[in-house]
Amino acid sequence: MAGEDAGGAVAAITWAVLSAVLKIAMLVLVGVKLEHQGVLNAAKRKALSALAMDVCLPCLLFADVLPDANLKLLEEGWELLLWPLIYGAVGAASGLALCALAGTPSQHWGAAAACAAFPNANGFPVSIIKALGSALPRSPSGFSAMTFLAIVQLTDGMVKYTIGPIVFRRDARAVRRARIRRGEDHEGDLPLGASLRSVGSPSTEGRPIDGHGGLSAALRCDSYRIQEGEVLGDVPVPPKQGSVRQRSFDGEGLTEFGLRVKQCKCVQPDWSRLDSGRLVWSGEVLDLDPDHGQDNLHWPLLDADSLADKQKQNRSILLLATELGRRLRSSGSTWFDCVRELFPPQVVAVLLALALGLGPAWLKHSFYDPKLVAEGTQPILGWVYGTARELGGGFVPLQMISLGGRMLKVVGPSGPLAATGEAGPRGRERLLRIAASVGVARMFVAPFVLYCLALKLDAVWLRGARPMAFWAPALIVAAMPTANNMSTMADLIGSGRSISAASTAMQLVSSPVVLAATLTALLAGAKYHLAVDVGDD
Repeated sequence: MAGEDAGGAVAAITWAVLSAVLKIAMLVLVGVKLEHQGVLNAAKRKALSALAMDVCLPCLLFADVLPDANLKLLEEGWELLLWPLIYGAVGAASGLALCALAGTPSQHWGAAAACAAFPNANGFPVSIIKALGSALPRSPSGFSAMTFLAIVQLTDGMVKYTIGPIVFRRDARAVRRARIRRGEDHEGDLPLGASLRSVGSPSTEGRPIDGHGGLSAALRCDSYRIQEGEVLGDVPVPPKQGSVRQRSFDGEGLTEFGLRVKQCKCVQPDWSRLDSGRLVWSGEVLDLDPDHGQDNLHWPLLDADSLADKQKQNRSILLLATELGRRLRSSGSTWFDCVRELFPPQVVAVLLALALGLGPAWLKHSFYDPKLVAEGTQPILGWVYGTARELGGGFVPLQMISLGGRMLKVVGPSGPLAATGEAGPRGRERLLRIAASVGVARMFVAPFVLYCLALKLDAVWLRGARPMAFWAPALIVAAMPTANNMSTMADLIGSGRSISAASTAMQLVSSPVVLAATLTALLAGAKYHLAVDVGDD
């Protein structure tokens, strides 16, 4: 009898997960159809994503966290603040190990580790938890799974956007060192932090970014060199005497795997973390034309050479003084952009909800008072909370429809998995092998290792005292595909574009089938071996 009950419970979890995945898949298909019929395009997808990420998601999290916000929530779930560090380390180690076993050159280990380390912690997990609905019960203290997910999101971005760039830069430096050892000219590389988005861009005209008084050689040259069968880096290199072969790229850079800029860009989110807050914190008129780009995608992250490099190049004192003054004048906006990216609207919304909940009771009850709601009325600022709930309800459909439109590009002939490119006879084969290794690490190995680690932590540290609402979001995030923002980060750093684009695309395409299996196993394991409130004693 107990076996039949357990089998029925697992079947119920399986059906709940499958139903949630099918709901999301249906919304994605709506986006695919709209994109195919021309109703959606790049600018319209960006508008949908901007509304979803900058308005609807913060409202959704605020409305879900505010009713539960109190000191007991932090007492019961503060450990989730450390979860991004744990799944980042486990994912990076898994990706590095699998890619090393697959024969990935060491110059690309950083990109592989970064893509396996950082899962999507916003769009997919929120959509899945909302779709699961009552299948994820509230904790005995009344906290929802969405509330615990918000705690994870507080530190996810901080870890991702501080460690991620460092890892990608590691590959850029490794490529340079490898070329120096080979006795090759490494000056043609895109400068550290430059973006292929700047190729042919008006904002690069006349801008000395290579330390020699003009554009870098990679942006000036009319052709690039590919050394067949060798991996020299994920950046275009200038032609060299005696090169194996040359190809024209007509003003558009190609990676060493033969991917064009558009193939790398199509997996990037329409509204990335670098855009966050521009819709909310400013009144500027936003240009949503993807061909125009944004200033922060046209300028190198490290902004040309350092002052020490300029001194070594015998630059004039006047030029150094001018450069120093410009940097001082721009330091205010630079710090503002840094804070805006580390604390996007969704994080600010969660912090605001927690502040209201931890403050005086009358302050929270002026927005949300369950007693007044039960009586059929609302508090004086209840309309603010009500508006947030209504707007939050639009996040899942808007985000998934936008994703569906982008998926049509990802799987099409202009996507990173298409059988095109000029990287030699084995270029695409190498890329797909690396991308598959990253995908297996991110969506299979890392979730399994993290589940085993959760079992150990629960037994040794948490003492079996955490509910299903605590474990479900932690394990759901652990199973998610690579965050789309990693592709944007790789583009800005100037390293790992092909690997991040191809691995993200491969995971997005396989997500419906993979997540249906992994989430069923993880949630069933959490119910019977981790959760204190719904397990089978």
